[in-house]
Amino acid sequence: MTKKNSAPESGGMTQSAVLRSPSLYLGEVEVEETSTGTGRRFSGTWFKGLIIPLFYWTARYTPTLIAMLPIHFLIGLLRLLYIMPGNKLRESVEAICILAARQGYQHNSRRVYMQYLTNLSNVFKYYLLLYRGGVEAVQGLIEITAADAQKLDELRNEYGGVILNVPHNPGSALAGLKINMTWPTLIISKNSSTIERTKVQLAFFERMNVQVLMVRGGNPFELSRAMFSVLKKNKVVATTLDKIDNSENGIKADIFNNKVGFSPWAAKIAVKMKVPQVPVYFASEGKFIKARMGEPLITDDLEQAVQHYISFFEKSIYEDPAGWSFLAEKEWRRTICRFSKQ
Repeated sequence: MTKKNSAPESGGMTQSAVLRSPSLYLGEVEVEETSTGTGRRFSGTWFKGLIIPLFYWTARYTPTLIAMLPIHFLIGLLRLLYIMPGNKLRESVEAICILAARQGYQHNSRRVYMQYLTNLSNVFKYYLLLYRGGVEAVQGLIEITAADAQKLDELRNEYGGVILNVPHNPGSALAGLKINMTWPTLIISKNSSTIERTKVQLAFFERMNVQVLMVRGGNPFELSRAMFSVLKKNKVVATTLDKIDNSENGIKADIFNNKVGFSPWAAKIAVKMKVPQVPVYFASEGKFIKARMGEPLITDDLEQAVQHYISFFEKSIYEDPAGWSFLAEKEWRRTICRFSKQ
């Protein structure tokens, strides 16, 4: 690993580091992080920067019971805070329940809130099992039906590759190990905004025995070239595609009875290479993570390609709102709260 520091004009300090790992498709990734120079803030990003390295340290050096204590404390605190006025997660949950009710799906917002936290706690526990016991310790917790496995295998062999379109589910990254055990897979992942958290990501990807292409701040040409190469080798590419993108490059799609922009890069590659896109939602059901696969689509229409997986995401979120991680993501929280009041 090599590091360099600089001071941007806006203040604060920028650090960058080149991280290397056998899990990286390109062998290495350069991570750049910038401090604001305004001190610490009690924000989601700051909190993740504290809890994730702490969890990784305890996973390596302490007994299982102690390793899970910070997670149990955090989850317990969030459960108690349900009644607190201004609870942002509760606002988000209540908003998605309102949107779901308009489509005929009835959910109890308190139950969804508590289930969301249970899903989060379980995923930390599964990562601890993975770190301690390897793939064998967790592979049985992730389920892909025989019918879906056969369908995806037939598509892969017929078209030379498949793109899996995935929203942010608590178990989606972990499920990558089961996908990779079933088919040769490349996971497209947005690395963390900090060097230390990216190191943690890589440590767990190494435990999962998967190949990953990290894309934050990366070269779009390099990403496309890697995708083209992989999809010519009978492989599966799995990538999360539910991040809002309202830039001029985004494609507007219908979701929650409104138009929202999404990045079309994966759809562009699927259209150009004429490979199927298969949307999949990883639902947490008890102690298991179950893959729910949608219908494959091969099309020359870019907007249709994006709308296809966004519509699948929407239906899956209505059915299982507690399984969508982005209820706690700031931009989506504001968006669905606004939509619920229309």
